[in-house]
Amino acid sequence: MALSEFRQDLVSGEWILFATDRKHRTNQVAATTTRNDQECPFDDLAGQEVIWSSGDIRVIKNKFPAVIQGTCSPMVQIGPFQIHPGTGEHDVFVYRDHNKRFDGFSDEELINVIGAYKRRYLEIAKIGDCAQYIHIFHNSGRDAGASIDHPHSQIISTPILSPDIYRSLHGSFEYFKKHNKKVYDVMLAWEIAEGKRIVYENDFFIAFCPYASKYPYEVRIFAKDGHAHFEKMPAELDPHLANITGAVLKKIAAVLDNPAYNFFIHTAPIESSFHDLHEFYSWHAEILPKLKIDAGVEIGTGFGVNIVDPDEAAAELREAKA
Repeated sequence: MALSEFRQDLVSGEWILFATDRKHRTNQVAATTTRNDQECPFDDLAGQEVIWSSGDIRVIKNKFPAVIQGTCSPMVQIGPFQIHPGTGEHDVFVYRDHNKRFDGFSDEELINVIGAYKRRYLEIAKIGDCAQYIHIFHNSGRDAGASIDHPHSQIISTPILSPDIYRSLHGSFEYFKKHNKKVYDVMLAWEIAEGKRIVYENDFFIAFCPYASKYPYEVRIFAKDGHAHFEKMPAELDPHLANITGAVLKKIAAVLDNPAYNFFIHTAPIESSFHDLHEFYSWHAEILPKLKIDAGVEIGTGFGVNIVDPDEAAAELREAKA
């Protein structure tokens, strides 16, 4: 029987999601490898549950979801451990062109992607009362976790808050209590004043390699006028987010020779979850090229080890003709 549940570590408090049915996923080659397109399950969606289509984007139910649909159930105690059923939604955004990587999308195509992300987020947020967090992400290349090379993004809702967002929410609140300033405003002001880690900017968004980058060539994209919720971003800003996202992805592809990467959006939890902390948070996108493998230091201590100076990484990306 497939297992889908969250189990909480007694010492660290970290939640681990067990999704055993996902071991049956297709384990395909990396996106850069030539292969027979007839093998791709996304080229023919016959038999797949299509939620809706919009232009060149189809939203389907994930065939091997990390969480499963169902009635929201309360947390339970198993011995000394806390367990939460893995109830939620897990969908896939499938893009029409099998051979076009995400970093090759035009601004117009990315505008449609952003609109689809927001639409499906809002739909999932209205399904029941179980979801605390909704996560949007795109894995490009096998080293980034993409099991299918046809370009696709994913969206997943979880009944508990992810550890990363939990730490960020509380960290931003604690910073405000201590300094009476919003931490993301301070961070953006610092990066703008420094200038040397900025990769690209337009009238409404700015992309930079963070001063305390955890990964080589890590890039974060922030709205200059911060807001907690990605899904509430006005449609008139979609073209500007598409512009900066596309520009940064193309620069990364040019400088690093088409690396595998993870792209995801960190946004505040849904409105009813930790609402009092939302005002201190700012949604943003992160792009993490997969250039290193965590080893003993990183895994054993939790410390990030970055082998590239973010000043130098930003300079390379900024100057790239893409």
